[in-house]
Amino acid sequence: MIEGLTRRQARKVIEVVGSAGQPPEWGFQFFSAGLDPYLKVLEEDYLKSLVREGGSSFKMVVGTYGGGKTHFLYSVRELAWKHGFLVSYCPLSPNDSPFYKLEKVYRAVVANLMRPLTPDELLAGSEKGMAPFLKAVHQDVIEGLQADQVPGEAQAERLHAIAADATRDLENPNFGRAVRAALDALSDDRRETFEEAVRYLQVDGYDRAIHRELGILHAVERGQAFSMLRSLVAFIRALNYNGLVILFDEVEQVGAMQSRQKEMMLSNLREMVDQCGSASFANVMVFYAIPNEHFLTEGRSPAYEALRQRIQTVFDYTNPTGVKIRLDRLGRDPRALMIEIGARLASVYETAYDVEFPLERKGQVVAVLADAVKERAFGDIGYKRLFVQALVRALHALRLGRDVEVDGEFAARMLEGPTGDATLEEPDD
Repeated sequence: MIEGLTRRQARKVIEVVGSAGQPPEWGFQFFSAGLDPYLKVLEEDYLKSLVREGGSSFKMVVGTYGGGKTHFLYSVRELAWKHGFLVSYCPLSPNDSPFYKLEKVYRAVVANLMRPLTPDELLAGSEKGMAPFLKAVHQDVIEGLQADQVPGEAQAERLHAIAADATRDLENPNFGRAVRAALDALSDDRRETFEEAVRYLQVDGYDRAIHRELGILHAVERGQAFSMLRSLVAFIRALNYNGLVILFDEVEQVGAMQSRQKEMMLSNLREMVDQCGSASFANVMVFYAIPNEHFLTEGRSPAYEALRQRIQTVFDYTNPTGVKIRLDRLGRDPRALMIEIGARLASVYETAYDVEFPLERKGQVVAVLADAVKERAFGDIGYKRLFVQALVRALHALRLGRDVEVDGEFAARMLEGPTGDATLEEPDD
């Protein structure tokens, strides 16, 4: 069994991994392997020093589908929380948050903003966005005032003063007025006002009559996106966090796009890189994860060339200032890596179902599947995803008492299971 992991939590981890092959919001740490060389550099050179001390940085994470991009980003998120940063993990999609529309990029950032959360809060998936964050800020302030024994009649006045101080002199005045209106509304128990202020902050609509009463004069448009982001970061720093880490994850391959949209996407990404080199974007670290970098650099227009020049350097432990983090160049033999991941995931499975497999049998299953996956994975197919899905299925077979021969044929059935028609025969009564 694994210390710090309950059976209920382990069941949720196995369900997510076995069904979709995706890492869970929490629990991926228990079967993580091979990322330490990159993570240690990011922690030491950026989160503990450069970004924390007022710098900023942009990194591009390149890896195939199922190759560990999301797992890597979740690992960065844990490190960022450990060092006092807020984090926004933003799955990007062509429909909801295309990078050629900066106002929707900002919207994705605030909609996914998260303070450090407990395992159960992460697994529940309900504590993200501006509303939960501002409520948590308000509650923390109240608890601080109570700890300082501030009388009840003076607390409301202090709450308003703290909200005013935290939003003073922000670059985007509409952002500052919306945040202050939301915090004041929480103090005065005005739920509708709080919801309207948050609606503006999350770009869920602008009502001229309602929002102008709060001093909010304009809807969030493309030209305001970066000033809104910079104001968000300044507000976060005013709350004594060390900054903001943004994790953009292109969860779908960018499909057909009009030429103008593509040019805008490249221009926006170039601007994001440039912002991370600007003093006005202090205490920010941005990661942009994609399955294939060629989409961004293979054209001939000035936009392609401008971006290509900015992202051509490669990050590793000898060159931490490099931009591209290549997950396929971790320097680990795929089979050895899968065996390490498999051994750890099998322990999570044993916790989930309160079983204990014979060590030799468990190791045999992991090794056979690692060999089979290594032979099958190629091109854009992520071998890690194939492997963890097949392993969970194989462990189900062992747990249910099926007398199976663990060989190449068994491995083939396990690999075909999630997408093919192969099924396991039911055991005899």
